[in-house]
Amino acid sequence: MNILVISDIHGNSTALKTILENSRGWSDVWVLGDLVDYGPEPHLVVDLVKDLKPSIIVMGNHDYAVAHNVDCRCGEEIHDLSVYTRLNISLKLISREQIDWLKKLRISAEANVAGRRTYIVHGSPRDPLYGYMKPDLPHDVLLNMLSLKQSKYSLSSKIIDADVIVVGHTHIPTKMIVHNTAVLNPGSVGQPRDGDPRASYGLLDPDSFEFKVIRVKYDVDNVVNKLKRLNLEWKYMTWLERILRQGST
Repeated sequence: MNILVISDIHGNSTALKTILENSRGWSDVWVLGDLVDYGPEPHLVVDLVKDLKPSIIVMGNHDYAVAHNVDCRCGEEIHDLSVYTRLNISLKLISREQIDWLKKLRISAEANVAGRRTYIVHGSPRDPLYGYMKPDLPHDVLLNMLSLKQSKYSLSSKIIDADVIVVGHTHIPTKMIVHNTAVLNPGSVGQPRDGDPRASYGLLDPDSFEFKVIRVKYDVDNVVNKLKRLNLEWKYMTWLERILRQGST
């Protein structure tokens, strides 16, 4: 049975429910972080993910920002929207119990799947919360993202000892090879930004390690209407709607 790999749900419970209703043939779940911000129902997403009982779940930069009430340090082009939705949606709807749960999420995880050493993180091995492993970056930049410091006091670094790296954060589905290491990204469930507005997820075959990225159309109108009922400022409401309908910032 496959592993369902999901990331960057961002408060979009409608997209997540659609994936869960339409995906088949999986017996385990890996969640790569960013359950909150942007979408209208971060509190429902947290509960849905908890109910899935994923064997692996790691913290995203937005989860960390909500849990600790700090900046998300996300991309400049989307930063203002992130701050606004965190203050006006996430922090208003997320309960204290849910915040405490978010605080306890791991920053990274490791697994041995069919003999393949697998490292799971939201951003990158070098920068677990904030590193963007975008597929169009130069190879040497991506290689640096796979390099870990020997200790927090060390100036030297070493490429991570893993066969496979599974990441999220970029909202771009990706399958690439960096220094003989496979880097897999399922894209975003609730905020795709690769020009395709359909929800995105991955299915990982633990035997062959084949990784399939699957896109699913969901009811965007439903999500937009939920956002409108929150009485957000027009600037941010139209911004959110554009992203949801166009799949880009």
